Amino acid sequence: MATLKEIAAESGFSIATVSRVLNEDDTLNVPEATRELIIETAGRLNYKTKTERKKYEAAKKKGLHKLSRVGIVEMLSVGEQIEDAYYMYLKNNVEKVCMEEEIEAVPMQYDEGLSEYRNMGRPIDGIIAIGQFSEERIAAMKKRTEKIVFVDSSPDEQKFCSIKTNYETGVRQGVDYLVRQGHTNIAFVGPENSRDSKAISAPEDRRRIFKTITKSYEGKVHPETIDVTGTARDATDKVMNFIVSDNNLRSDEDKVTALFTYNEATALGAIKAVQNAGLQVPEDISVLGYNDTVLASYMQPPITGIHIYMDEMARAAVEALTKLINGYVNIPFTTLIPTTLMERASIRKMQ
Repeated sequence: MATLKEIAAESGFSIATVSRVLNEDDTLNVPEATRELIIETAGRLNYKTKTERKKYEAAKKKGLHKLSRVGIVEMLSVGEQIEDAYYMYLKNNVEKVCMEEEIEAVPMQYDEGLSEYRNMGRPIDGIIAIGQFSEERIAAMKKRTEKIVFVDSSPDEQKFCSIKTNYETGVRQGVDYLVRQGHTNIAFVGPENSRDSKAISAPEDRRRIFKTITKSYEGKVHPETIDVTGTARDATDKVMNFIVSDNNLRSDEDKVTALFTYNEATALGAIKAVQNAGLQVPEDISVLGYNDTVLASYMQPPITGIHIYMDEMARAAVEALTKLINGYVNIPFTTLIPTTLMERASIRKMQ
């Protein structure tokens, strides 16, 4: 670890100025460029404050270097998170684990002009990146640190550790459950394409897996798809149109009786569409959700859904970053977190 003297020599500022900047002295009045240069130099030389060194030495005795500051990089803006709260819940869980472990979670903002990520305060130990990111954004993260763990994506399994939910297991749990309840005419409600791990448009995984699994029933299940963007509003419009223009014209035995929705926002929109059509969930059409955030249990009716263990994903991400920092990981690894089905009132058992 570097000393204040070494940082002062490298940056060109006095030891006193360097010390006050790194210890976040609010009474010190220096240009922002000076502050940033000192912090950048300290990070490059792996400097630790006195408090951090005490934590480091205590952790070292246990054979483990404790993380101090973790940069949090998010894919979605605040407005986009309102449309799909899944990533907001993921971030909240990561921050909760950091708080429990006495790790400072530091929000990082992308500077479009400079093509780099920035954060306030002292250097970070590593980055937890939540969502899907372009190669440009990934390169910007690597400028800050090589210690990066991706959550809900895996942009390069040969370079980065990743924590993902197991879509294969989740979709199978949902389809198998609907079939056990007597549903054979099932429509998947979701987009044809979504962003892959490098934020490039690609076939949506849940929809692709749904088609594969329903095909394995060898004609006993009749799958359909309703194309939506993934937002509640679009789901309401598209599902409503399907019910009015298509499903109502079919014989009873050919009507779609269950909707397998791509995410929770889509489930909410689908329920609203059924109700707007003068029908009831689940008496007329059942709705199965995906993600299963806290909202699902408060809806009317409460939504049966595939539960993603976001708390476990967050904990696995922090543990993976800790292993990276401590050199316990020689090769990148991907962790798949299983899902489970939460049974509530939005699915009707067919006679």
